Amino acid sequence: PPIRWRGASLQQMSIKLYGVVISGNVNPIVALCVENGIPHELVATNPMAGETKTDEFRKLNPMHCIPTLDDGGFTMWESKAILRYIANKHSLEAWYPSDTKQRAICDLALDFHTNSFVPIVGSKIIYPAVGFGTATAEEVAEAEKKWKEDVWPAFQHLNQRLEGPFLGGSKPSIADLAFLGYLVMLFGKCPGSFAATTPGLKSYFDALKAALPKYNEYMGPAEGFWK
Repeated sequence: PPIRWRGASLQQMSIKLYGVVISGNVNPIVALCVENGIPHELVATNPMAGETKTDEFRKLNPMHCIPTLDDGGFTMWESKAILRYIANKHSLEAWYPSDTKQRAICDLALDFHTNSFVPIVGSKIIYPAVGFGTATAEEVAEAEKKWKEDVWPAFQHLNQRLEGPFLGGSKPSIADLAFLGYLVMLFGKCPGSFAATTPGLKSYFDALKAALPKYNEYMGPAEGFWK
């Protein structure tokens, strides 16, 4: 059944989000909505059960993936595009600044998450640990080298572009939320991995959680599942 946040009625809800609460690509969007009081409905949709491959779902998203957004008939997919859309629609300046350079840093961090962080932390650490793929010892060793030489230094560089402990500066941005779901999985399922044991990543994660007042409301199920 649909999961309804903040006690809003269906009549109040204009946003439908199709996905599962444990997904690292879905819960950043839920986080943005809950933290900003944006009415929405999370429609439980499990790709592993074939629920994204029905004719009805393919009309919403021909790529049959989650998350998928339906905002009053306007549909889209891709987690980071949805984050940008919601932030733009609701003028969430603190989360996605209108200043050209600050927004560029946010966009850079979002693309860095997709193109650099996930191929290492997702594909070589998390996905094999949860049964979504495999990684040979050689591949893991190569990933660790890439992490230490390139990806982690680049993350630190991005995190220092604006004054504050977050990619968004003194407060989290949608770029920080993009990392949130993957960090929950990383520290829950792979606490001994080369990424999770990197000095500084856990403190960033802890600071991010502490900066999100409603964190337990929407991330509690994912944290419990991935432990």
